[in-house]
Amino acid sequence: MTTRRSSPPCVLLLEDDPSIQRFVQLALEELPLQLHCCASVAQARDLLRTLPVQLLLSDLHLPDGSGLALCQELQATASRPAPLIVVFSGGIDTLLEQQLRRSGVWQVLHKPVPLGQLVQCVEQALAGPLSSSPPDSHTAAATDPVHAFFNGNQALFAAYRATCLQQFPRDLMAGDQAAHQGDCTALRHLGHSLKSVLSMLGHPLPAQLARTLEEQAGAGSPETTLHIWQGLRGHLEALQTSGNT
Repeated sequence: MTTRRSSPPCVLLLEDDPSIQRFVQLALEELPLQLHCCASVAQARDLLRTLPVQLLLSDLHLPDGSGLALCQELQATASRPAPLIVVFSGGIDTLLEQQLRRSGVWQVLHKPVPLGQLVQCVEQALAGPLSSSPPDSHTAAATDPVHAFFNGNQALFAAYRATCLQQFPRDLMAGDQAAHQGDCTALRHLGHSLKSVLSMLGHPLPAQLARTLEEQAGAGSPETTLHIWQGLRGHLEALQTSGNT
């Protein structure tokens, strides 16, 4: 008589930033789960229809829609059990977090999230979160990014940094194109992504510039937005150059 092995739990990551996708992949690679990644709400809907997703890790700001709207849609669908939802995003204030909780979100992780906190959240979610409280989403971070975000794992930090250095040329190209076209929406999206990436790499000044870029682009201040982008792109170029030497 043979014993039938159960399949590992299925986790879906909805995140359009390749660097953050890679961070999550590295963080969860030792856990007994199947991780599927997608970069748009449309892709997430397709995968949610075809895969037995038990846990959804979702950003809020996607190129083709809102992660919040997808969460609300999943809670309203009675045809199949909704996956447990963890929102994994930056710039979430108290009011938005309350709205997310009302929409059925189990936990909110604030980017940049430390590796240990992410792993703990996923382990607890898959172990049976309804029987316990979600982990604290506000963990104090140390100054050293390796300890603050990667649980002291230097190799993991190095792998993540290498992924970011490969992504920076594409970020520079996208930012320059958006600046040339006066596309504040695209610059806001780029700032939103880079603020977490740069914080996790241990560069607080460029991270703050990215945060300011997101805010000013969202406020519809084109001249200020373009000025901030020029400052941020200088930091990205310097990081890219130092990383390749």
